[in-house]
Amino acid sequence: MFANKTDTHPRQILDFLPRPAGGNNMFGNRLFVAQPYSFTKTVLYSLMKNVKMGDTVSYKRLAEIAGNDKAARAVGGAMRSNPVPLIIPCHRVICSDGKTGNYSSGKANHLKEWLLAHEKLLKEM
Repeated sequence: MFANKTDTHPRQILDFLPRPAGGNNMFGNRLFVAQPYSFTKTVLYSLMKNVKMGDTVSYKRLAEIAGNDKAARAVGGAMRSNPVPLIIPCHRVICSDGKTGNYSSGKANHLKEWLLAHEKLLKEM
């Protein structure tokens, strides 16, 4: 049902995660720290709080949840600047037409589709 020996996606997901290096924390200098108000911070927090495993949300809807219904493009920018993908689940944000959109600037779209499919399976269990 899940990964098998020939399935490369789990390995690619592990490779995608930041690693400890040179004594830095797990996320290096990209650690998401408390900062003064920013729309990006609000979007990322809204995503973590409101979109559960196995669910998706459109960029437009997430903009509405974050308090600015005209900021769908800014939500895309927030997803691009996500300091900890997978931890802050930006893979759950999709286009209004149901297409998955890009993940990791388009370099990991297959991982986004894999993550969404497996989260949906886990939710249904």
